[in-house]
Amino acid sequence: MANDAALDTRRRGSWDAPERSAAQERFYRELMAVDRLPSAPEIAQRLLVAINREDAHIGDLTTLIVRDQSLTARLLRLANSAFFSIRTRVTSIQQATTLLGFARVRDLVLGLSVWGALEAKGPAARRWRRTLWSHTSLVAAAAKTLAERTGTDGGTAFAAGLLHDVGKLALGLRLGDAYWSLLDEAVAAGREAAAVELEAFGCHHATVGGWLLQLWALPPALVDAVALHHEPLAADFGLDLPAVVAVANRLVNATDPANGVARNQVLDEIRAFAPGLLSADTWPEMYAGLAREQHTVAGIFEG
Repeated sequence: MANDAALDTRRRGSWDAPERSAAQERFYRELMAVDRLPSAPEIAQRLLVAINREDAHIGDLTTLIVRDQSLTARLLRLANSAFFSIRTRVTSIQQATTLLGFARVRDLVLGLSVWGALEAKGPAARRWRRTLWSHTSLVAAAAKTLAERTGTDGGTAFAAGLLHDVGKLALGLRLGDAYWSLLDEAVAAGREAAAVELEAFGCHHATVGGWLLQLWALPPALVDAVALHHEPLAADFGLDLPAVVAVANRLVNATDPANGVARNQVLDEIRAFAPGLLSADTWPEMYAGLAREQHTVAGIFEG
């Protein structure tokens, strides 16, 4: 089935923010003002410098991570979840790096550190942060599973899934309760957040996430997946990383948590885009397993 879902395609060019209108430019300058936005997480900055050195090795990665106790605890909690199917309990960053691999741990650290940096205050922010983490961890796990079914890297897909909605975190951090109220209104009206954001700001959270990760100089592959996850599915590029994250996000958004059944309209769209990726029974079974495991990491950013 994985082979059936693979498509003969061309490589997608790296995302670059589309030209902004005057109104969008004002919004961008206000939102991304460096004196009002957190700097890129120090661990992410140091990590990117370290891994770009020709003599980088696992010891450099381990040394950087263990300096941050909260990050270490979150990473070990994820590593021990069934999302990664490690048969032995992981008790150290060095062990996690050995078992998961340098690249996978690197990408997980980038995702977790960005989430940690974009923490807003207040009851509405905490409530929405819990909701977003629940959604994000499901999307990340679904993206990993879909990527592995199509022969692409599951670790990078998981990290991209962790980051896909960071634009919402950035908007909430900068706009406060006004943004969280906007999301509440979208839910009450049964509308997608992206559509409501477009009306209010002239852009949506995927673009904002792309702006932020570009500003922070994160790897282009992660920027692309974040910025493009609400774009139409394009057969020209097949199931590349942005498409895998977009499909995972569509599936999770379209699924009734009570029974694991996704809306037919979304399933039809995905099957038309990637025939053979999902059979009639595949997604409900997959969702049930992911949802069970998601509960074990639900409180990873609490306390």
